[in-house]
Parts: sequence; C-alpha cells; structure tokens
Amino acid sequence: MQYLILIHSNPSVIELFAGMTDEQRREAFQTYWDVESDLQASGELVESKALEENVQRYVQRGPQAPIVTDAPLAETTEIITGFYLVDVAGEARAFEIAARFPEAATERGVRVVRVWTQADFDEAMA
Repeated sequence: MQYLILIHSNPSVIELFAGMTDEQRREAFQTYWDVESDLQASGELVESKALEENVQRYVQRGPQAPIVTDAPLAETTEIITGFYLVDVAGEARAFEIAARFPEAATERGVRVVRVWTQADFDEAMA
C-alpha cells in the first residue's frame, strides 16, 4: 500500500525549531536524511522531496487562461514543505515512519494519506 506522508510548516513547527539550539536543529534536520536512507535501504521509499515554501501558487481555471495567485494565502497557517511517498505493508507502518519526523512532536503532527493505485481503482469499479 502506498501512503503520502506530508510534512507541514505551521506556527507550532516554527516555534518548535525556534526553541532548539543549533545542535538540536542539526539533529532534527538530520532526521529527514536518516528516514530517507532507512526507507531506501528497506525498499519502501517511492519518492521524497522538499518543497519551497515561499514559492507556491494556487491555480484556477479561468475563462481564457489559468488564473494564478500567490500561495499560501494570508489566512493559511499550514504550508506543505515536503513529502515522502512510501510503499509499505500497511497503515501502521506509515504511522510509524511519520512519527519519526520532528513535526510529529507538535499538536498538528504529520499528515498521512493513503494513495490510491490503479489496482485500487480497478477494485472499486468491479
């Protein structure tokens, strides 16, 4: 089963990192590389990327062309800053991986979403 683990930046994450010493911050950032290395070694990593949080856009269908606006909007408190797409035995394993990230120590945690594959769609349409 595939799961998308979404890493967010939000006020509680910013506060978490701001309260760290330089050494703690280095250790926290090392976590991302350690998780990726472990997932590569186990064969569970499909893809992972860090996302630029300052250059995100919303796109809507316009009458003649796409309408593009800056994102996140002022009222947005969460910005997706990275993701890990994993192929694991089940939901419990995805939760175990997600809990390793520093963001999991905040009240909003880390978002885990099941990814539907072609086989899932085929089964649903049968």
